[in-house]
Amino acid sequence: SEGIDLMGEKLIGAIIIGTGLPQIGTEREILRQYYDKKGVNGFDYAYRYPGMNKVLQSAGRVIRTQEDTGIILLLDERFAGKDYRNLFPAEWSDRGNCTLNTVEEQLGSFWNRIRKKN
Repeated sequence: SEGIDLMGEKLIGAIIIGTGLPQIGTEREILRQYYDKKGVNGFDYAYRYPGMNKVLQSAGRVIRTQEDTGIILLLDERFAGKDYRNLFPAEWSDRGNCTLNTVEEQLGSFWNRIRKKN
């Protein structure tokens, strides 16, 4: 939720389903067409960047201080594509991919590594 800091162990993870793309609408389409005419990818400016901003804001709720530890799961295959990978913050360089078949194992592995550090 906006305006609430859940530090420490109050929020240890977030699952973000989808890329946060805004709904198609007249204003978004005008923006897309404007950037397309300028020779850049209008879809990025009208949809992908605003959507990714929402994703990053949601993910940012998990880690608020240097002492916070948590996991963020992005559930959408599009995040594995170059167009989205290039938008991830540099701090996410240790990210990994998981699937529905591996999510339980990956979550367990993450929390086991954290327990061993502490």
